[in-house]
Amino acid sequence: MKSHRIPRLQEELKKLFNIAITQKLRDPALDWVTITDVVISKDLRYAKLYFSHYNNPATHDSIREHLVKTSGFLKKQIAGAHIMRTIPELTFFYDETEDRAEKVDILLASLKDRYDDDNDDEDYDPDINLDDYLDDDEVYDIDEDEEIYNGYLEDEEDK
Repeated sequence: MKSHRIPRLQEELKKLFNIAITQKLRDPALDWVTITDVVISKDLRYAKLYFSHYNNPATHDSIREHLVKTSGFLKKQIAGAHIMRTIPELTFFYDETEDRAEKVDILLASLKDRYDDDNDDEDYDPDINLDDYLDDDEVYDIDEDEEIYNGYLEDEEDK
């Protein structure tokens, strides 16, 4: 039977950490820093916290250092919320999802520019010529199919 306790606990901890960082901590080095995911080990002793920062010009490493310094405060928030009996050891990792998404967007934009219909490239023809892909043996004449179909219906009516 699958336990739903750990995923619910991870979501609650993520909410708790984001509220603590944005509202209770007054550290300007952690402005615009959010916890994007929390992964707890099965024995509830270790927690990986993934963070991202949007309008914060600081580097990933400096933000990680500030978060490590505030880990004691975050552990006190867990203890104060009475969510867990044991307080997990917190480790912080930068969430690279936004960076990957930006790379994919750039890649897709370059492909769109290459195959855009507004492009005046004469070598590119967006229309596919089906005759190039079909063999002559595979082409069916509609009139022949209708005669076969009509003949089948006439045979059925005679019965």
